[in-house]
Amino acid sequence: MKHLVVTECFNSLLISDTGNQECLTSLEADELAAYVIKHDLEEDGIQFSRNEITFINYVGFIQLRSCSIEILPKVSGNDVRHSRQVLLRMLQRSGFLNIHESQVSQLMIEKMNLFEIIASLFTEKLALELRKGVFKTYQREYGELHLVRGKINMNRQLLREAMMQPGVSCIYDEFQIDNPLNQAFRAALQIVMSQSKFPSTKKRAMSSEVLLDEVDSRLFNYDQLDRIRFDRTNVRFQDSFQLAKLLVGRSAPVFSPGRNKNSSILFKMNDLFEAYIAYLVRKNWDEVTVKDRSYKLLVNERNSRGVFQLEPDLLVARPNGKQIIIDTKWKMIHSQRPRHGVKREDFYQMYAYLTRYKKVTEVVLLYPHHDGIASCDSCLESWHLEGESGKKIKVYSIQYENEQVAESELRDIVGSLELLD
Repeated sequence: MKHLVVTECFNSLLISDTGNQECLTSLEADELAAYVIKHDLEEDGIQFSRNEITFINYVGFIQLRSCSIEILPKVSGNDVRHSRQVLLRMLQRSGFLNIHESQVSQLMIEKMNLFEIIASLFTEKLALELRKGVFKTYQREYGELHLVRGKINMNRQLLREAMMQPGVSCIYDEFQIDNPLNQAFRAALQIVMSQSKFPSTKKRAMSSEVLLDEVDSRLFNYDQLDRIRFDRTNVRFQDSFQLAKLLVGRSAPVFSPGRNKNSSILFKMNDLFEAYIAYLVRKNWDEVTVKDRSYKLLVNERNSRGVFQLEPDLLVARPNGKQIIIDTKWKMIHSQRPRHGVKREDFYQMYAYLTRYKKVTEVVLLYPHHDGIASCDSCLESWHLEGESGKKIKVYSIQYENEQVAESELRDIVGSLELLD
C-alpha cells in the first residue's frame, strides 16, 4: 500500500491516473473528499482543485482504502524525520501526548509514519500496565445462589419462598473486566492489528488482546470516551488511554469488515502552535494568563451586558507592572508582501486588545518562521496607535522547530518590555 507524505500548507498532493505512486488517483481523491464531508472536517483546511489537494492547518495521518497520507509541519531542509520529531515534540509539550523523549528516540522515526509511532507507543504502554494487572470494576449482579453472597434480595426471596423454590436470591458486586475503559483499549488494539505494518507492534497488540479476551469491544461507542474518568484505581492507565483515544476517536472509526477502511489522526496546527507557545511562555514566566477573559469590547446600554468577549492567547505581566499580549497565528506571512501579509482583521483584533487592556503597552502577533521571511532575529513590523506612541502592535516570527531558539526569541520579545520606562 502506498504512503504519501505532504507538507502542510507548503506542498500539495497531485491527482493523476497515470500510475504515479507519488500521486493520488482520482478515486482516492474522491474517497478523501467523501471522508472530509463525513467527518465534518473544515472545508478550508483541505482544499481540492482539479489536479491537486492542499492541506491547510491540519497535520497528522489519514488512512484510505488503498493508501495512507501523512501531513507534516514545515521544517528547514524538508527532512521528514526531523519534521516528525518536531511534531511529536510539540504534541508532547502541548499536552496532546504524554510521552518521554527517550521513548521517541527509540523509535525508527524515519520509517514510521505518525500512525505507526502512536500505535507503537500505545501498545508498549498498555502492555506494561496490563502485565501489572487488568483493570477491573465492580458491577452489580442479581442471582439465585446456594449460599448468601452480598445481601438478600428480600422481595425476590419472599416470592421464591412462597413458590417453595430452593436457593437464595442475592444482590452482590462482582469484579468485571468488561468496562468502558477496557472496551476502548480493545477497540484501539483491533485498529492496530488491522492497520499496523510493524510485526513488533502487532505482536504486542495481539498479546494484550489475549488478556482482554473477555472484553466485548462490540459494546464500545465513541461517546463513552469523554465519560471515562480516572481515580486512584485506574490512573496508571491514563497515558495508555490518551493514546488509545487518538486511535479510536470520532475521526478514527473502528475498523470492521464491510465498512470503509479509512481513519485519521488529525491535529489543527493553529491549536497546536498556540498550546506550544503557551508552554514555552509559562516555562519562563510566572505571571501568565492563557485565554484571559477579563474584558468585553462593548456594554449594552439597556441591560449593561457586555458583548464581544476578548480572549487574547497569552497575557504576560512583567515585574515593572507592564503587560504584554502575545497572540499566535498559524498563518504564512511573507517578507515580499505589504505589511508582511498581516490580515486586516488581525490588526483590528490587536487594536481591540490595546484599547481595552489599559496596562498592556505591546501586543505581539507571533507567526511561524519559514524561508520566505527575511529576518528571524528582530521585529518584522511595528506600529503605534495614533496619538499614543506607548501603545504598540508588533509582528514577530519564531523558529518553533528548535525549542531552545524559540525560548531565546521569546525571552527577547517579552524581556524587552522591562527596558521600557
